[in-house]
Amino acid sequence: MIYPWQASAWESIRRMRHSHRLHHALLFTGENGCGNEDFIHAMAAALLCSEPDAAGHACGHCRNCQVFAGQAHPDYLFVGLQEERQSILIEQIRELNHFLGLSRSYSSRRVAVISPADRMNINAANSLLKSLEEPADGTHILLLTAHPASLLPTIRSRCQLVRLPLPEHTAALAWLQTHALQHPAPALLETAHGRPLAALELDSTDMLTNRNQWFQHLLQMVQGDGNITGVSAHWEKFDKSLLLDWQLECLLGAIKREASADPVLSRLQHGIAAKNLWNMHEKLLELKQLATHPLNPRLYVESMLMLWQVRH
Repeated sequence: MIYPWQASAWESIRRMRHSHRLHHALLFTGENGCGNEDFIHAMAAALLCSEPDAAGHACGHCRNCQVFAGQAHPDYLFVGLQEERQSILIEQIRELNHFLGLSRSYSSRRVAVISPADRMNINAANSLLKSLEEPADGTHILLLTAHPASLLPTIRSRCQLVRLPLPEHTAALAWLQTHALQHPAPALLETAHGRPLAALELDSTDMLTNRNQWFQHLLQMVQGDGNITGVSAHWEKFDKSLLLDWQLECLLGAIKREASADPVLSRLQHGIAAKNLWNMHEKLLELKQLATHPLNPRLYVESMLMLWQVRH
């Protein structure tokens, strides 16, 4: 499936297919949490389909579509991170290169997907270059990444770039509100930085509740009502990097004077004196450099809270 905010990118590719101008290697870029994996999956299905519809979507009924839906299409290969691996390895790309050279079974095309493409190690990336430079007939390689700058320039230059956009706030909010949610949609979307699928995933966790509670405790510090010992004991086992990210998010919003959909965060931002924002931001960045060090967790959280307890 594709999402409403992806319709323009889909139509652009449909026109290229219709005019026989679709490149053999397509580099899709866009932020995680926006359904880009679903877009690539739909594109692979459409390329393999025997009878795509007028909008360029897979018909869902032909033999190619049925076998693809059963995850057994012999003309399709997905290359991703293997279990417990941090990189896509050269052996995987060698398998891909071999796959692209085989004769086709059902479809008129062979399609390979590499995601996340930026996770190819240097040997794997170099091994891919030959298939990009000398493509076999009737093949398409679809690369997906949220970090295109991490790819080798030689790979980027050999691909046709397709940008998958971050949806506009109103479109993302409208889509999110079509789902049964436990938390307010605007707050979810703000926490997910405008990424609707990430926001939907957040709704099924305690993340938003924890975030709001953390901001409530910071607000108590700002107002001089909080007890550092008690609050730090509550948070000492929580992910310190996440606590720091939430604080930095709050400060940046206050610096930019952006209105927050979260009433607690909004009150917190208004409670901070502007003259201290950059100083607090700098000290939080210093603390973040120590987030993975084996420091006393309670003292570490207390160091954060003390920044907010200063009377403004």
